[in-house]
Order: sequence, then C-alpha cells, then structure tokens
Amino acid sequence: MFSRSTVIKIVKSLNIKTHNEVEEIAIEYELEEVISGQYIKEKETSISRYLIENPHLIGPNGANLQYEILELAVKNHNKRFRLKPFKDEYPDLINALKKDGYKIEGHNVRQILPSQIPLVSQENELEILLDTHNFNVAKGHYEQAIAAHGRSDWAAANAQLRTFIEELFNELQSKLCPGDYPSLLQKKQALTKHGFFLTQYNEFLSNGTGFVEGFWKRLHPTGSHPGLSEESDSTFRLHMVILVAHYFLTRFDEDYN
Repeated sequence: MFSRSTVIKIVKSLNIKTHNEVEEIAIEYELEEVISGQYIKEKETSISRYLIENPHLIGPNGANLQYEILELAVKNHNKRFRLKPFKDEYPDLINALKKDGYKIEGHNVRQILPSQIPLVSQENELEILLDTHNFNVAKGHYEQAIAAHGRSDWAAANAQLRTFIEELFNELQSKLCPGDYPSLLQKKQALTKHGFFLTQYNEFLSNGTGFVEGFWKRLHPTGSHPGLSEESDSTFRLHMVILVAHYFLTRFDEDYN
C-alpha cells in the first residue's frame, strides 16, 4: 500500500517512548510474534520490516494493516498535541504520503489517486529495473528527486526529475541503438527509428506533437507557480515521471532480455 520509505516514516511517527507502548501496539495489532530487539529503536525497526515485507495484511479493524498503523499514529498525535497538527509535526511523512497518492484529512487517511493506478508497486518495480540494468546515474537523479520532494524543495525535485528522464532516455538509446547523437532530440529519433518509441501510438513524431514530446514539455513549463501550486505541480510531475519511466523501462526490460 505504501512505499518502503513511507512505511519507515509511519512507524517513526508513532513516537513510541516506552516499552509498554510497544506492548500495547503488539497486542492490539497482533504483532507479538514479530516484534524483536531489546531497545525501542530495534523494536520499531522490526515493526517497519514486518509491514514492508507483508504489505497486504489486514489489521484488526478490517483495513490494510499499514493504513491502520498510520491512522493510529495520527490519532495518538492528536490526543497528545491537540494544538499542533500532525502534518506540521511530520512534513516529510506528509510529502511521502502524497508521493504514494495519499493525504491526511483530520484523523483519516484519504486516497488522492484512483485505486486503479498501482503507483507504489510501479515505483518499486521502477527502482528494481534501474538496478537490474545498471542505470546508476539515472537512479541517482531519481533518488535525489525523491529526497528533495520529501523535504518540500519543489524546485530541486522538478530539476532532478527532468534530469532523471533525460538520463534515462540517454541510457536507453545507448543500450538499444548505440551511436554518436549530439542532441537529446537525435537520441529520441534514434529510439524511434529503432522501434522502441512506437509511432503507431504517437509516442514520438519528431514534430512536437507526440506523447514523449508533450511529456518533456510538461516537465519544462515556463513561469512561476508560487504557493500551494508548487507543491501540487511537483507531486503531479513526480507521479507522471514514475508512471512514464516505469512504462518504458518495462518495455525495455522485455525487449532487451
């Protein structure tokens, strides 16, 4: 349901201070057999590991267990610190949730993307494919984009997303149709001539109207977008990049193998 980094932040937001609090969580969510370690930090880590390794478990209230643990963290925080909103205390978690397609409203977790879009699983597969094919430079830019988005540095996140996509297309061209192509446009044209970008799907048409051309333009808009629009625009770009990069990397993985 949530990405690995988001789950870790969720468990930290439980703000566990005593071993008794750990025991209460273990009993309520049937985690007695999976929590291990002598110290609280070790026990937190064991909870995170269990949630990451078992993403589809159902909690005692009938919802996804990760989801219920997050709602517990929000509820406990609101009880302890009524004057300080949860989102203000854990902005990095809030941004991570938005990346995964969720937001906090009051005491509840709300989905902000259609359930038909498996964003988290596609993000996980994207990272695996980048590792599998040694696209290390592209992955480095992707990780920097995720980190910048998590700390609300929207401009840096947008810049790294653009660089990630540029480097990804460069590496795809280098693997599929090696050659000396001085510009990014020529590299995309080479991928089209090779048959990787499908003209029958209008993916790249060399006239500015294809999908890849429009996608690239959307990552390079002009003008400023102050305030909340910066946040929503950066999150939209991140979602779009995950979906598009996963789509083309999956095709590459199938064809290249």
